[in-house]
Amino acid sequence: MNKLPLWRNLTLFSLLGLIGLIVVWNGLLASVQHVPLWLEIPLLLAPLALLVRGIVQGNAQTHVFAVLMSLLYLLLGIWVVLDPQERLYGYALIFLSIGLYAGAFMSAKILGKRNKGEVA
Repeated sequence: MNKLPLWRNLTLFSLLGLIGLIVVWNGLLASVQHVPLWLEIPLLLAPLALLVRGIVQGNAQTHVFAVLMSLLYLLLGIWVVLDPQERLYGYALIFLSIGLYAGAFMSAKILGKRNKGEVA
């Protein structure tokens, strides 16, 4: 059974969810801004935006990079959870970054095996 579509869909859902969450929370819902919006949103979105094209195309190397990026967003989520005003935002970051990690890891594993079989 081919599980690649399941993992790729989880990766895309989590990646786009992180992008949407960062824009909506920081642009509309955050009651207190410690960092200016013009700096915070592009700084948080740039790494995710670089991943979108490779994930959609099914590039195994981009999936590996997404695994590494998800760990940074997991750390950010843990950091944000410590602030009582932004606890919900932190939990959402943690949930979506874990989804991105799992989906990208399994997709990279499947795509790597598939690519290795084509080369040999």
